[in-house]
Amino acid sequence: MEAFISAVLSDLVSRSVSFVVERYYRRQTGMAENLQRLRWMLLRIQIIIEEAEGRQITNQAMLRQLQMLREARYKGSYLLDTVRYHMLQQESSINYKFGGQSSSVLSKLSPTKAKHVCFCSRRVNMPSQGDGMKEVQEMLGSLRRAIDDMSGFILFLKSYPPISHGPYSKYMFLEKCMFGRQVEMEEAINFLLQPDPPGMESLQVLPIVGPARVGKSTLVEHVCYNERVRNHFSSIMLCDGYPTASEGRRVVKKQTTTHGSYGRSLVIWELADDFVLDERQCKKFYSSAGSHMPPGSKVIITSRSENIVKLGTTEAIIRLKFLPQEAYWYLFKVLAFGSTNPEEHPELASIGMDIAETLDGSFIGSSSICCLLRRNLDARFWRKILALQRDQLEKNIVRFGEHPHRLLQKSQAVYTWTMSNRTMWLKIRYPEKRFDDNDAPKIKLLLDVQTSGPETHGKFEVVVWRSRIPPYHSYLMSCEMKTPNLMAKKRKRPRSMV
Repeated sequence: MEAFISAVLSDLVSRSVSFVVERYYRRQTGMAENLQRLRWMLLRIQIIIEEAEGRQITNQAMLRQLQMLREARYKGSYLLDTVRYHMLQQESSINYKFGGQSSSVLSKLSPTKAKHVCFCSRRVNMPSQGDGMKEVQEMLGSLRRAIDDMSGFILFLKSYPPISHGPYSKYMFLEKCMFGRQVEMEEAINFLLQPDPPGMESLQVLPIVGPARVGKSTLVEHVCYNERVRNHFSSIMLCDGYPTASEGRRVVKKQTTTHGSYGRSLVIWELADDFVLDERQCKKFYSSAGSHMPPGSKVIITSRSENIVKLGTTEAIIRLKFLPQEAYWYLFKVLAFGSTNPEEHPELASIGMDIAETLDGSFIGSSSICCLLRRNLDARFWRKILALQRDQLEKNIVRFGEHPHRLLQKSQAVYTWTMSNRTMWLKIRYPEKRFDDNDAPKIKLLLDVQTSGPETHGKFEVVVWRSRIPPYHSYLMSCEMKTPNLMAKKRKRPRSMV
């Protein structure tokens, strides 16, 4: 009897194991097929986008539809990479050293501080969603509908003239263009080229609002550099300060004479953050600026404050935000791998996805880090950078309660890493400064300080990043070296026994 029961149990166990293995195999096969369909779908979308970007589209509705297709591509690519790298991690049983410590760190943080921790969110959330099969199927349906809706778009696309340009490498092109702002740029150009409505006597003003280093000045520079804009205005003037100040207090930073022959002027005001506008100042601004500018002239005002929206005379108020994570990862991946195909280095791409999440959408951070990663396509090196980034993130959140990117936006001091394991205290002296290369500091933050180890001690100035696109800002910061035990808690005084 015991032999019979043992044989039955053995058979049941064998069948159960076979069922589980077969089910797992079928599910993995189904997932592989779905991922392959997702790749093909994204490729079809990429073809449509590249064809559209090669033409001079001026229709605002078509531009918005194209932007929606770009966003669908970013989301699809992000999901594809997330699932693939999660499967890779499961198969190779990769366990990041920091991953085992994250729970203990989070448990010590207050809810306010803990919500700022963004690293490892992709790897923590993925298991709770299963293996991602449902998300992939939903994405396939969404992309299929997006492609079907583009049939009319493709038909109208043929009526727009092509833009001639030579062959280029994708990452070199993205390094020298303003990524993700095509719609905002065309909205600004459309405002500038549009004739004044009949009977309109007041000056036409376009406000551009957004947080620090989101790209307001860069957007304006690209708009002004556009050939259609340069041919439309006789002069373009860039000023800063307060628009209601007297002429003697206004600062003209740059004045450009264009090929336009109509006497129209374009003025760009970069307003101070503390500028507060009331109704009296609005009237003063319009009367002062309108009396000194020829008919057809336009004004663009940029600021971090929503207060300047009152000055706008158009519905096309441009509010810039940082890129969503999906679009930011697309940009980061292209810049990090350069001319190398990320498909050939899935492990590096998986590590890179985690590095991108630690940067919180920072353009300066992605440009500098990607330049470093692109030079050394080695998994150990990339893991080292990831560990340093996570350690820096933990230090700043524990100490200050915020992500270092957001602290820098507020011009506050942050901790950053060095490969020599020395803690560096980074202080903002001025967020940006335009200068000639002869007057610039020779020390570069990433290459000379963080990776090579600073020869300079105490306080010194560094170049954080030099923009490769107009207006070619160079970002300087003031640094100070500190001892590694800054983050250690102070010891409590022993209680007196007397």
